[in-house]
Amino acid sequence: MVRATAAALILLVAFSLPAVAQSHHAGDLTLEPYSFRTYDGSAHPAELGRLWVPENRSGPSGRLIEIAFVRFRSTAQKPRPPVVFLPGGPGIPATVMGGVPVYYELFEKLQALSDVILLDQRGLGMSSPNTQCPEGAPLPPDVFVNESGFRDALTARAHACAEFWRANGIDLASFTTAASADDLEDLRRALGAEKLSLLAHSYGTALALDAVRRHGEHLDRVVLSGVEGPDQALQMPLVFDFALRKLSNLAATSPKLRGAFPDTFREFQRVLDQIGRAPLAVHIHSKRPKQDVDLKVGAFLLQFAIMRMLPNGRKADRIPALVYSLADRDPSLLTESVQDLYNGLTSGFTAMEFAVSCSDGWSAGRRQLAQEQVPLSVFGDAPFVHLDAHLCSEVNVATPRSGSFLPIWSSVPALLVTGTLDSNTPGFQAEEVLWGLANGGSILVENGFHETLPAPEVQAVVTEFFSGADVRRRVIQFPVPGFLTIEEAKTSQQAAH
Repeated sequence: MVRATAAALILLVAFSLPAVAQSHHAGDLTLEPYSFRTYDGSAHPAELGRLWVPENRSGPSGRLIEIAFVRFRSTAQKPRPPVVFLPGGPGIPATVMGGVPVYYELFEKLQALSDVILLDQRGLGMSSPNTQCPEGAPLPPDVFVNESGFRDALTARAHACAEFWRANGIDLASFTTAASADDLEDLRRALGAEKLSLLAHSYGTALALDAVRRHGEHLDRVVLSGVEGPDQALQMPLVFDFALRKLSNLAATSPKLRGAFPDTFREFQRVLDQIGRAPLAVHIHSKRPKQDVDLKVGAFLLQFAIMRMLPNGRKADRIPALVYSLADRDPSLLTESVQDLYNGLTSGFTAMEFAVSCSDGWSAGRRQLAQEQVPLSVFGDAPFVHLDAHLCSEVNVATPRSGSFLPIWSSVPALLVTGTLDSNTPGFQAEEVLWGLANGGSILVENGFHETLPAPEVQAVVTEFFSGADVRRRVIQFPVPGFLTIEEAKTSQQAAH
C-alpha cells in the first residue's frame, strides 16, 4: 500500500478540504485524461474522476468530501454496465491494488465488455481527505511480549489517529460501509449509468453486499471473491485451527519434504508453550526511528503472525518451515513478520479503517460464539483482537446500524468465488450469503487461498460472468501448495530483500 509519509502533507489535505469543497455541489463530477502506471512501469490511458458527495448525508453541516476514481474506457462498441472494483481491507485503495500487473490483466480483459472503474473509497488513496494516520511514537521493546502490550499499542494508535482527524474537523462517524455504498449510487447517477456492476474482494464484498441491500435495483452483476457477509467480520478462532490442521496434513504427506514436517499443528502447540515461558529475541529494522531494534516476542505475537500468514497463498507455503525452525529457537524466518507488524503500528493504518471496522461491528451472539472458541483454539482471540470494544470506544464512532446483521435477499445476479484453503473468509460463510441470492452461483477454487482473482483461470470465469454467461458451480483446481524447506525459506527471504 502507498502511504503518506509526512504529517505536514496530511495537515495540508485536512485544512484545504473545506475550501475546495465549498466551490462544488453534491454530485459534481470532473473527468480529465490520466496516465495510469502499473508497478511494472507500464503506462495505460485512463481518466481520473473526482466526485463530490456529502460527508454526512444525515448531518447538518452539509460539508462535501471528494471521491476519486480511475476509469478505463471500454473497447466494446456497445459496452455493458461499468464494472467498479472494490478491494479489501478496509483501508486498501483500488488505485493501489490496480497497479499490480496481475490485477490490471483482469481489468484489461473486462475492458472488452465494459468501462472499468477503480474507486478509492472515502478516506483512502486519491480521495480527499486521505485519512492516513500520522506517524506514532516508537514502541517499547517489550510491546510484543504478551497480548496486553499488543492491545495497548493498537488501541493507542487508533485513539491518536481518530483524535488527530477529529481535531481537524473530520466527522469519522461518516466513514462507514453504508456511506460508501451510497457513494456508489451517487457515482452511478453522476456517470449517467442505468446500472453498475461490482467486482469485490474481501472487505470489498461486505461493501458490495451493502450496496446490494441498499441499491440493488441499480446493480447489474456482482462478483464476490473471498466473501464477507453480514456479521462475519469477527472471525472464528477454530476456523484458523482447522486451516492450520489442513496445511499440516498437506505438508506431512508432501513427497518433496519426505516427512521433514510430520505434524506442524502439534509442533506449533509446543512452540507456543516454549515461547510463552521464554520469549524470543528478534532483531528488526525500525522505520521510526531509522535504526535496528531488539524486541522480545511472546506467544501471542506468534499466534497473530501465523494467523495472518495462513490465508496468504504467497506465505502459507513457509509456515511449516517457520514453525519447525522456531522449535530450535531460530527466529530468522519470523523476523519479517515481526518487523512488518512493528513498523505498521507506528506508520500504518488510516482512520477510515478503524471507523469502518467499529461502525460495522459485531452482534452479541457472534462475539459470544467466538469467545467460547478461544480456550479451544491454538490461536486464542488473535483473530479478532482488532475488533475490541475498548478500542472502538477510543475511536468513538457510531455503533452498528439497525438491521445490518440481517441476511440479504436479492435477485441481482451474483458470483461467489471461494478458495478451499481460505481461513479469512471460509466457504461455509459464503454459502450462508448465497442462500439469500436468488440468482447467485458459486465457484470453488480447490487449494485456493484468500486471494484468487490474480489466477488466469479465475479471471476467465469472472470475465465470462460479466459478459452475461452462466458459470455457476464450476470448480477450478489449483496445485497443492509447494512447501519450502527451512533452507529454501531462508534463501527465499534473503532474495526478497
